[in-house]
Amino acid sequence: MARGILWIVLTVCALLLAGCSSHPPSAAQFMNARNGINFVAGGAVRVGDLDNRKIPGRDDESVSYEEGYWNTDLALSFAFPYAVVALDLEDYTYRTIMGGRSQYFGVQGWYGFAADDRGDDVSSRMRHMGGVMFVEQYPVSENFKVGISEHISRNSYRVIDDPGCCTFNKLYPEVYSEFGAGAYVVYKGFSAEFRYGREIGAPNNRFYFQLNYAFFLKEWNYSK
Repeated sequence: MARGILWIVLTVCALLLAGCSSHPPSAAQFMNARNGINFVAGGAVRVGDLDNRKIPGRDDESVSYEEGYWNTDLALSFAFPYAVVALDLEDYTYRTIMGGRSQYFGVQGWYGFAADDRGDDVSSRMRHMGGVMFVEQYPVSENFKVGISEHISRNSYRVIDDPGCCTFNKLYPEVYSEFGAGAYVVYKGFSAEFRYGREIGAPNNRFYFQLNYAFFLKEWNYSK
């Protein structure tokens, strides 16, 4: 078991700089984590104002945007009675998640970064993403729960700029700030979540729909 977790962590770290897409993580699965070790697999689809960035002086097909309309999401979380720590992989972008929660309320924060090959030094080549989310939940029963969330975040997506013949492509993340709200339902390990995001500083709207399933690998008993 420990060796399997180590391989997951090493794989995540190896892919750390490979991706650029980053959006808010699931509120439902953060609140649904059981005390112990949890593994969550799922994904999201998006509609709205996507892939609409322009580079000054460039308005041709050599520039492609890869925010895309869907992404996969994998998370390994360690949950305690009032806290959750997780390693999350959205497509190929790594981020850490930390937060506190009770049966009815929770707050989670996340942080990740990606490489930008346009910079001249290490500090200028890094783009930082992250955010904070507040969650309010109502447990209808032991297995069925509903909730709402509010977030503010710094998101990103990947841009590929092909300058032309005999020149290497430029690969970099485009970042933007967003605020939004969402709602979710949970039944046992399964969750369905809808979220709306409004870009700060631009009239762009995004609508997210997420499906996730949690595997409760090991539960810790704190009642003793």
